[in-house]
Amino acid sequence: MRTLKQLGVERDTDLVKFPQGTIKNQTASEAGTPVVREVYGDILTNLYKLLEDTGITPDGAEDHDQKGYQILEALKKLANVLNDVEQVLTLGGSEWTVNFAIDNLPDKYVFVARATEDYNDAVAYTFKGTDANSYTLSSPNGFKASDNVLVIIDQAQVRVIGLSSAASEEDVYTVFGMPVIFNDSAKMYYEEDGNLLTDTPSINYLQAIIRAAEGDGTLVVYNMFVLQGHVLCFCYLPSVQTYKFYQFDLQDLATAEPVAVVDIVIPVGSNNEPFAYTDGILVYLTNQAGTTANDYELAGLTYDPDAATLDHDISRVLANTFTKTTNGIIQGTDLVTFIGGDLKKYDLNTGVESDLGSYNSFVGTLFRFNGNTYYSNGEVAKKWNV
Repeated sequence: MRTLKQLGVERDTDLVKFPQGTIKNQTASEAGTPVVREVYGDILTNLYKLLEDTGITPDGAEDHDQKGYQILEALKKLANVLNDVEQVLTLGGSEWTVNFAIDNLPDKYVFVARATEDYNDAVAYTFKGTDANSYTLSSPNGFKASDNVLVIIDQAQVRVIGLSSAASEEDVYTVFGMPVIFNDSAKMYYEEDGNLLTDTPSINYLQAIIRAAEGDGTLVVYNMFVLQGHVLCFCYLPSVQTYKFYQFDLQDLATAEPVAVVDIVIPVGSNNEPFAYTDGILVYLTNQAGTTANDYELAGLTYDPDAATLDHDISRVLANTFTKTTNGIIQGTDLVTFIGGDLKKYDLNTGVESDLGSYNSFVGTLFRFNGNTYYSNGEVAKKWNV
C-alpha cells in the first residue's frame, strides 16, 4: 500500500502526529492533497477486497445510519459473528454443517459450537458450510448431543474436540476383549485370533487375508497396530521360520499389502523370537530384529505406510535384565512392561531400568489408545500414568 509520504504529494507534514502524512485541505494560498488514484486507489481497492472476501456485494447505496455501513458489516464477519459467537453444528445423515460460509476462511480456522447429535466413530463424516467446499471430519475424543465443541476447519480433516466434561472421561470400555496394543485413532479396535474387531460390531479376518496373499496357510499374526490410518500386522511364518509385516488401509480392510523391511534383514531358517512394539512412528523389534539372541537389543524401524516400508534407522540397547513380553507398550521415550504384577520401564535412550512397583493382585494388560496408556482386566480400561 502506498502512503502520502511515499508519493511525495502535497500533504500535512506534521510527522509527529502523522508519520506517513495526512490529507491537507486546499486554500486560496496553498495547494491541497490531490484527489487522484495514487492517493485514494489503494484505500478503495482494499475496502472493496474486504467486502469481497467476506461475501458482501456492494449495494450501490450511500451508507448512513438508516441503511448500509457494509464495511462495518464486513469487519464484524472477520471476527465477532463467526468465532466469538456459539455456532450450531448440525448433523444431517453423515454430514455435519454450520450456517455460514467457510470457503474464504483460512486453513485451520477455529470456532466454538454446540452439537445437535452424538458423534459415532463408526461413521465416516463430512463437514460443510453454506458454500461449496466439503471436508472429512473426525473427533479424537468424541462428543454428545448438546455438548460444546471446538471445531478446527483443517482442510486435511476437520477436527472436532469435545469441551464438555463427559467428553473427557478417562475410562474407556473394552467390551469385546483385548484392544490392539497400540491405536492412535479415536475408534476402539480389538485383536483376536488374527481378526480385527470393533464395537460397531464388525470383524475383519486379516490373518486369513494375509495367508491368502502370502500363499502360506500356517502364517500367524502375532501383533496388530493401528497407526497412521493403517493396520500394521507383525506376522510369523513357522514353515520357513521368519517374520514379515503386512499392512491394511483402514478404509480397505480387504486388501493386504506387504511392507518391506529396509537396511536390516530378518533371518530366515532360525528364530530368536523377536517381539514388536511401536510409538506410532518407529516400530521396535527385540533381538535386533531377530539377528541376535539378546532380547535387550532393539532395532528401531521408521514406518512409512505410503511407501509400505519399515526402514532401520536406530538401534537401542536396554538393561540386560529386560524381559520381552507381549504385555508392554511404549510411552514417550520409555518401554513399559507389566509381567506377573511387576511394573517396569526402560529408557529407550539410556537403557536404564526403573522398577515401578509390584502389583501382584492385578492381572491385566497394558495398551495405548488415542495418545494415552490404559490398563484393563475386563470390560473397563483405566487410564494409567506410568
